[in-house]
Amino acid sequence: MIKKELRLRWLILVPVLVVALVSGFSTQASATTAKGVTKIANKAAVQIVENKAKPAGTEKLILTKEITIGKLQEGGSIFNGLGGAEVTSDGHIIALDSKDKKIKIFDAAGQKLKEFGQEGQGPGEWTSPIVLQLISDREIMVSDAGNRKLVYLDLEGKMLKEVSYAKKLAMMKIIDCGGQYVGCEMGMEGNSIAYTIAKYDPEFNQLFKIDTLLMPVPVGGTRINPFDIIYEFCLDNRGNIIYSRLSTYEIKYFTPAGQLFRIVRKEYKPQSLTEKDKEEMFKQMPETTGVNLREMFDFPDKYPAISDFFVDELDRLYVRTNEKGKAKDSYLIDIFSPEGKLIYRCEIAGTPFLVKNGKLYTIEKDEEGYQYICRYQATWK
Repeated sequence: MIKKELRLRWLILVPVLVVALVSGFSTQASATTAKGVTKIANKAAVQIVENKAKPAGTEKLILTKEITIGKLQEGGSIFNGLGGAEVTSDGHIIALDSKDKKIKIFDAAGQKLKEFGQEGQGPGEWTSPIVLQLISDREIMVSDAGNRKLVYLDLEGKMLKEVSYAKKLAMMKIIDCGGQYVGCEMGMEGNSIAYTIAKYDPEFNQLFKIDTLLMPVPVGGTRINPFDIIYEFCLDNRGNIIYSRLSTYEIKYFTPAGQLFRIVRKEYKPQSLTEKDKEEMFKQMPETTGVNLREMFDFPDKYPAISDFFVDELDRLYVRTNEKGKAKDSYLIDIFSPEGKLIYRCEIAGTPFLVKNGKLYTIEKDEEGYQYICRYQATWK
């Protein structure tokens, strides 16, 4: 079992950079508002939502911890490296352990029911499972970066189908949206490594591009700022694509056809990145033979504006900031209405990743660094 919280973004980033090197890649609208008021403007059919630092809403989110999932009686955790989790409508928790390369399923009370997953290159097998998605209460999808394919399985572990994206060098993140896909593809653009966020058809032909983030090829003493290529995207319940570069507090909404229709912004206070923080990030990265990451990376003095985000069943957007809370290992979460208005701000432990059926789920760690999934009753009052 590992004793450090490994952020999925770092687990993916470094190996892909090494693959790129070995493979030969080296050859606004503004608004002035009163305190606490949200102003909405429209320009060129795009709605601009400007939020002040403090929420404008009157409701509060009350969280009550119910269970901790994965804790072993003898100490430690059943999870070695959580790569993601999903929850069915009846409360069953489906977790991807990327380090164990297993799917682990728990009932609504947190009791383990089963686990499955086979490492390999054959049908239904994987070598680097990095993303888990619940397609329905009877079907899950696992993205296998090693074999460059998507594996669809039922909840007993039986393979239903596979979809290859082998014609792509690498896909960093993929979401199935009804047989089409929203993903981040890695390639080259000039002398830079390009991370392109786009929508693809069932054969992974690009339908439209949302954004491209560029990073210089890290050779010849070139140092890179890894925060230049961080991003997040998710889908709301209507299939709209919500996207942000994370470096600034600006979140863009696109229709399923790729039309930008809303930009949400918020005032924020940049958070300092200390030398201790940088050292911890280096510790979180997997060791890579022949590559000195300390000489390659040049971290800035400030964290990105946003860490990650997701939507709930009512399309409220939960944004995890890099602003630490008062409690240990907690961070401030901004919650926006479906229209992009900041309605609430609260402190939540760990990394929240899902709100479903009145429950909020987080990934947390104990004093020794072991990971668990925690479930809270989430009540708006």
